[in-house]
Amino acid sequence: MWTNYFDFVIIFVAIFTLVPYVTSLITSWLGHLSKIMLVNNLGNNSQLIVGGAGVIIHELGHAIFAYLFGHQVTKVQLLNVNYKSSGALGSVDHRYNDRNVYQLLGNFFIGLAPYYMCSIVLYLLQKFLLKAQFSLTALVQSLNIDTQLSASMIFDSVLDNLKSSFANASWWMILIYIVLTIMIASTGYDLSRNDFSTVNKGILPWVVVLIVLGSILYLLNLRLVTMTAAIYFITFSILFMLHAIISIVLSMIVIKILGFI
Repeated sequence: MWTNYFDFVIIFVAIFTLVPYVTSLITSWLGHLSKIMLVNNLGNNSQLIVGGAGVIIHELGHAIFAYLFGHQVTKVQLLNVNYKSSGALGSVDHRYNDRNVYQLLGNFFIGLAPYYMCSIVLYLLQKFLLKAQFSLTALVQSLNIDTQLSASMIFDSVLDNLKSSFANASWWMILIYIVLTIMIASTGYDLSRNDFSTVNKGILPWVVVLIVLGSILYLLNLRLVTMTAAIYFITFSILFMLHAIISIVLSMIVIKILGFI
């Protein structure tokens, strides 16, 4: 299916468009449930007190990518303490030239930015607080052998990473990590309708860019390299999603316990 031009380009476009969209959509749905649970168990102000860090990272993600894609950022409010009057915990207002392809396709990344931003921050916390040594050796070897994805293998890799991290870290570092994870995952992953509306504005130009890039890769006879890169991209995307889901579920469990207390 990678040898035919049209199949190659269609699959290439589908992977690099649908995978980030679907994984962020699934994670956002769970993140939204986490925020609802936070409010129902600890009150409205818990979105600021408990989930304030997640809101800040969420809005930072939007702002950073808006700047990267040349948008005119008119307002950045990382945390709105008077959210009851406006209904927004934070906001990033930006403008762009709809005739500028680069700025237009930037919407795709700007909308999804909080998902990746929160995941990167949680990974860095895991690495520096828990001294995590995440090894993908077995995963990479498996992909090199038969290029077949195994969801259970990826899930096991994430769990093994967490287990080894908790085993090697001191109890107070683990406690700090759990607290920070709750503060980030309880609110940070919740992408709003406006966020996905922004993503949708950038899909068409992103697809066009992928069609051009896929055509070039096909003409340069880089199909095998592209296939391998696509498999790695899917794998790491699933890793990101699973790690995010585990973090959100952890925050939901602790929030529920605090609600009972």
